[in-house]
Amino acid sequence: MNKLILLLLAAGLGYAAYTNPDINDHREAISGQWPEQAFYTDEQQEERFGDLDYTNFIVGSATKDTVKMTMVSYGFLGRVTVVDEEWQTRPVHD
Repeated sequence: MNKLILLLLAAGLGYAAYTNPDINDHREAISGQWPEQAFYTDEQQEERFGDLDYTNFIVGSATKDTVKMTMVSYGFLGRVTVVDEEWQTRPVHD
């Protein structure tokens, strides 16, 4: 019985690690939250994302704004949630 529990636990952790969102998933989710009228060139997007720091926790991930020191998004099991709604609309390097 103990071996079965350990096997299920290892399988669950392995699945969480396998589906952990990467930096590109976070960028896609964040840019999908931008206002519809906002259009940024590739250079502007790279400048906006330059202040983001990606952290991989093996079973989850997060991005934070290195200027304001706030969490922008977190990801778990293949899903990314944007938590700092104001980050998308703030000027670059305010």
